[in-house]
Amino acid sequence: MHKQEQLKLFNSAAIGRMFSPDGILYEDCKALIPSIIHGRSVAVKKSDYCWILIKGGGWNYNGPLIYRSKKDDELIFGLNPSDAGQRELAVSRAIEKISDEFPKVLYYKRFADQKLPSEFDFLKTVRYSNGRLVDPCLTYTEVKCPFRVLDLAYQTNDEKELIINKCCAYWNIDKSRYVEKFAYELGRHVGILHKNHFINDTLEYSNVTLLSEIVDYELVTAPDVPFTNGIDGSVMPDERREKEILYGAEVTLQLSALLYDSLSLYDCYSMFLSGYCEENPECVRNNEEIQQILNRSKYIL
Repeated sequence: MHKQEQLKLFNSAAIGRMFSPDGILYEDCKALIPSIIHGRSVAVKKSDYCWILIKGGGWNYNGPLIYRSKKDDELIFGLNPSDAGQRELAVSRAIEKISDEFPKVLYYKRFADQKLPSEFDFLKTVRYSNGRLVDPCLTYTEVKCPFRVLDLAYQTNDEKELIINKCCAYWNIDKSRYVEKFAYELGRHVGILHKNHFINDTLEYSNVTLLSEIVDYELVTAPDVPFTNGIDGSVMPDERREKEILYGAEVTLQLSALLYDSLSLYDCYSMFLSGYCEENPECVRNNEEIQQILNRSKYIL
């Protein structure tokens, strides 16, 4: 279906061997780049429904391997800063305490802790435009599906069909029910998070897999896990939950469009909330804004 090649980071077999996932020999380590949006990430297959996402290995398509933003003081493309990797692991551990249904960040590996080939030693000293060390790492996350919703935009119709059929086989459903099942499961997952005081302000179709898995936790508000930049993630929780529910409906709508479906935002909102209410009904029942949207009597939030 999709070509898998020997794992390489920064186009180097030498550094790829060094950073192959624990327990997988480099010689057996085949990597997949689902689409060009995975600029700094590849997926390594363990089994049909078990993949390891490796984030932070440089851009995987043509162009510079690392790009330092001149506009933003602390933004770099291709690398994954260790403070972000550390926080993502901490959020994942917090989520594991409430549910085993979510992608699991396994560990991260700092470049500074590795004996790199000489041509890559510079990675330990890369700095942002403001002069602060990036301290890059690779983050390893276990998922059931390597493809995200946005990846479908870069697939042929035949490839889309193969990918969706694989997801339907996992859920044991007919293809006609796929979008509805996706929305329901994504709603359930968001409901679990909200019920336990987690909020994701960056839920979008580039960080939800086609099996409704939410990935990339570094900007998720989690109890007792502070943000690296000192931002207080506890402000306006009700408004942010409402917004994330709307984001979930939008992700479903985008999936529907990429599969040439004709669902409306109201359809997607209702399907998403059916799963959300399975886990967190009180939030919906007691929220006047949500009820007005469901009743189509609210057009301005």
